[in-house]
Amino acid sequence: MESKNFLIIETEIGRYNFAREELLCTFERASSIPVREMGQGIFIAEGIHDLNGLAFVKRAGQVLGIAEQFSDISKVLLPEGRFYVRVIDPHKCHGTSEEKEIGQLLGGIGRVSFSNPDFVVLAYHLDKWYICTQKYSRNNLEKAKRKAPLRPFFSPVSMDPAFASFLINMGYFPHGSTLLDPFCGGGGILMEAGLKGYRVEGIDILNEMVIGARMNLKYFGIREFSIIKTDFLEFQSDKKYGGIVTDFPYGRNSHISKERSEFYFRAAQKMSEFLETGSRACIVTDNMENLEYFKNFFDIDIILPQKVHKSLTRYFTRMIKK
Repeated sequence: MESKNFLIIETEIGRYNFAREELLCTFERASSIPVREMGQGIFIAEGIHDLNGLAFVKRAGQVLGIAEQFSDISKVLLPEGRFYVRVIDPHKCHGTSEEKEIGQLLGGIGRVSFSNPDFVVLAYHLDKWYICTQKYSRNNLEKAKRKAPLRPFFSPVSMDPAFASFLINMGYFPHGSTLLDPFCGGGGILMEAGLKGYRVEGIDILNEMVIGARMNLKYFGIREFSIIKTDFLEFQSDKKYGGIVTDFPYGRNSHISKERSEFYFRAAQKMSEFLETGSRACIVTDNMENLEYFKNFFDIDIILPQKVHKSLTRYFTRMIKK
């Protein structure tokens, strides 16, 4: 294989199932690009890709060369410029003590700079040595700016931006399509979708949430959106959406006006009306039993549980319209 056409991708520790599904959706399901697992949350994907929109990718490097043995690292050719080396070894048999030696093997005498490097070399020790230039490193500060307390309108039950981003990514919806959030609250999911280039529409029964969602979307530079105040179960439209993404109401802040069984059945039926056959809906609910009400209208494709605390587990679910 031509080594320069591959990425080594590191994902967030403790989020393996979410990170794996996100990568599979982004590469294999959306683009038929194979992803190979290397263990310990590290993956290899063919091609060079923009990873900025992925929720649980920490870092990625473009492969410059592959070495069977440590000494073979000297055969890898680096681009011109100053650099420093970081060793990543999930087996923990190599570490920072080898970084200087790897730098020397790569011809780094007189070229190593920690203060002003032209690039960073990532040396992954997996089944072999993969010598890479760093192509992506997650900017945690940017995502932190979108957390609920820092938005113009604050809703305490709003989903963390990383999980909202994941919910959209797990749908691998057509690029540029319009997504609907029928219980949009303060607009957290719609914000992440809008930042990914989707057109977004939201519905909420509370005027306070409608005003707040509009405020938040405008603040983060999203222009192509529509937020409607209505009860989704009474919403009428002939429009078909590219996908549906929502965090279903639950707890004391849910404002569910009907019995749970009737509410979820009617919500499932209503969601199915706004999707073409084969289109996807990605939802979050706090009870697996709620998913039973969707089975008349959707095929359940995948369920990923996220334990929030002792009394709350959220189930991230992808469904396909029958």
